[in-house]
Amino acid sequence: MAAYGRIPESFIDDVLLRTDIVDLIDSRVKLKKAGKNYSACCPFHREKSPSFTVSREKQFYYCFGCGASGNAVSFLMDYERKGFLDALNELAGRVGLDVPDTRDPDAAPRESQQPLYDLLETAAKYFEQQLRTNREREKAVGYFKKRGLTGAIAKLYRLGYSPPGWDNLLTALGNSEDSKKNLLATGLVVRNEQSNRIYDAMRDRVIFPIRDFRGRVIAFGGRVLTDEKPKYLNSPESPVFHKGQELYGLYEARMAPGKLERVIVVEGYMDVVALAQYGITNAVATLGTATSTTHVERLLRLVPEICFCFDGDEAGRKAAWRALESALPAMQDGKSASFLFLPAGEDPDSLVRKEGTARFQDRVQNEAEPLADFMFRHLGEGLNTESLEGRSRLTMLAKPLVATLPDGLYREMLLQRLAEFTRLELATLRAAVLDTPPIPATRSQAPAPRQTAPDEASGIPDYFTDTNDSQPQNGYGKRPRFEPRQRQGRQPYAPRVQTLGLPEQAVRLLLQDPKQASLTSSTELLALRLPEDCLLIELIRLLENSPGISTPALLGAWHGTELGDELTALAASEFLTPNVGVDLELRGVLGGLRLAAMEAELRECTDLETIQRLKKAIEALKQAPISH
Repeated sequence: MAAYGRIPESFIDDVLLRTDIVDLIDSRVKLKKAGKNYSACCPFHREKSPSFTVSREKQFYYCFGCGASGNAVSFLMDYERKGFLDALNELAGRVGLDVPDTRDPDAAPRESQQPLYDLLETAAKYFEQQLRTNREREKAVGYFKKRGLTGAIAKLYRLGYSPPGWDNLLTALGNSEDSKKNLLATGLVVRNEQSNRIYDAMRDRVIFPIRDFRGRVIAFGGRVLTDEKPKYLNSPESPVFHKGQELYGLYEARMAPGKLERVIVVEGYMDVVALAQYGITNAVATLGTATSTTHVERLLRLVPEICFCFDGDEAGRKAAWRALESALPAMQDGKSASFLFLPAGEDPDSLVRKEGTARFQDRVQNEAEPLADFMFRHLGEGLNTESLEGRSRLTMLAKPLVATLPDGLYREMLLQRLAEFTRLELATLRAAVLDTPPIPATRSQAPAPRQTAPDEASGIPDYFTDTNDSQPQNGYGKRPRFEPRQRQGRQPYAPRVQTLGLPEQAVRLLLQDPKQASLTSSTELLALRLPEDCLLIELIRLLENSPGISTPALLGAWHGTELGDELTALAASEFLTPNVGVDLELRGVLGGLRLAAMEAELRECTDLETIQRLKKAIEALKQAPISH
């Protein structure tokens, strides 16, 4: 295999242009003709009805169930767990090309993470073997049996055992300096700074391997079998493990039979595994951290509903409130969250063993408190909402929470509920809570800027990202150079094209025919008051820097990123749309953006001469025919 630096985009595009994605995928997943496209049950999640669609015309695949999407390179990366270069090498070989050696002799080689993945997989197998064969295994087996777990569940979740002793794992896997270095990097062994001695991090514990979205072992959790503290121990952060991004049990939940409609968020590993033992396979747990907005966003890309399940004690209610605060910025229209508080002294593990599957599911379905109800009940505790002072206090408490919600119907309905409690007019309340003037019903609006917010995932790859060194410097799983932000609307399902704003309509059309980017420029779009981080501007900038790039290569450049999610959702809406008349339609959309900008300027203008000029320009733009 050749050595690589930055692979030219022109070569990647050439490989994609010569590759038939239908033939590639059909050789691995049997496709059926469905109109002009092809379909199958998705290879990336379990389903009974096919929602995975492949377009020969667009050389693009998309799953309307889980959101998996991309081009030929990304398919091989995700389906066969290949690195970027391995996938590109295979495709190049299929079409008779050799990947060029573009290594910069003066550049430092990029450090591969694959040895870490390999070591973690070997460690998982070691722990599994110890559970089966170690002479101390009986207490670990007894612990699992006492919890009602069968061998089948232990195998499904790859449960293991780390026997007592200071260097069992080190002796088994640390047979070279490189392996010791990798053991230290993943936190499987620890170095004593005073004595410089290296020893196993987890000793005499049952082991829970933590897997990423693609099923790779990335870390471990361990529960002690003695009175040693701490009771639970998690792997530290590492180059392949970021606690704030991952959820224990998510991979297994995705792979379970049936469609994943709801995810139950619980507090511990054993809760996840115990629920699975009773047929409740949609539970996940955070990894020693509070639920983050990133966690919620990740889950809501997969399912429409999350149920947070907590103990009913004070600690559980505090954890639930932190989860609510994290969930609010991710609550898009059509998504829901609820909170289930368990009886005193119970956790999901103990309760499902006591009450059984049906009763536990009934609690989730019928006793979980909707997010809005929980929020207002919690805020209203100790307040007399019959008094003016109490209602004012409720408004002040709710204000910072409601303000974190994305713009949309859900926020509007939450404001309506708050208006009922406070007896304020909705427009007045909206102004107070959102710090914006009431919006007249008849006022025309300029394109709304996309909200920006800090992203807890900043700089960390998303779902379909491959973090080994076999990726180019820009794209295919590495976050582009744009500022990260919270996603504001599209989910991994078929977008409703008719409700798209003008910028999104323009993006959709450019995905059909990237050459039409010549009709505008990033400079013009900024002059039209579109925010600098608008998806349309970012797309135009890419097309300006890479003229002639094809749609598959364009999508690949953002594969595995938030921008990629948005682009692929828009591209998916084009499966049934022919590539005809794109230029005329795009001209019309761009004209609409120009018109909206002029009207916005006119509303703010106070100079009579400028007002007259703008009115004439607006009238001329309205009358101008759309032509080639």
